[in-house]
Amino acid sequence: MKNLKLIFYKEMKDSLTLKGSYILSLAFFSISIILLPIGVGPNKTFISTISSGLIWVSIILTSLLSLGNIFHEDFNDGTLDLYKIGPFTIIEVCFIKAIVHWLSNFLPLILIAPILSIFIEFPPNLLIYLIFSLILGTPALSFIGILGSSLTLSLKQHNLLIPLIIFPLFIPTLIFGSGAISSLIFVGFEDLFMRQLLILTGISGLSIALCPFGCKYILDVNYD
Repeated sequence: MKNLKLIFYKEMKDSLTLKGSYILSLAFFSISIILLPIGVGPNKTFISTISSGLIWVSIILTSLLSLGNIFHEDFNDGTLDLYKIGPFTIIEVCFIKAIVHWLSNFLPLILIAPILSIFIEFPPNLLIYLIFSLILGTPALSFIGILGSSLTLSLKQHNLLIPLIIFPLFIPTLIFGSGAISSLIFVGFEDLFMRQLLILTGISGLSIALCPFGCKYILDVNYD
């Protein structure tokens, strides 16, 4: 357990440096939320009706920027080799990396989403439900993301290939994440919202349970 804590602290320290992807993620997310309404047009009612979709699309596009470096630097400098021969399993390392990715990239986005929602006329009374849906849905993006990062581990153009591989796997999260909030905007708090939220939670739960094992298998294949 002590060794795993050290890995967690090391990964968090690397993620929160000035070179960390969280800065780029925050900047891209903020710019996209501010610019999208300008491209859509001045109709505030229309922007408000699609505001949940704008937030979720921006979240997913932003996540694609930070997936390339989850394993790539560790693979190049030999850190991943030390992880493989260390007193812990690669599954545990993959789990920690996904958690750190969520904490350093998605948590800041969730925290600033209520502020940026002003630009897209998001209903203020639904902000708590938006935050709740993001907390439940975004872990799936991090855990699925580690699969894409491991699949392109030894490729030079890994940053270009990851979005092509991973984006189709993000679509269910996008559908049920934005759909849950849209159901509140259009029809109010009904069973439809809860059903979609439960499905969103199930997607994240399955991703947390299965993706570290898939990631371990992919990493083993890369080394073989």
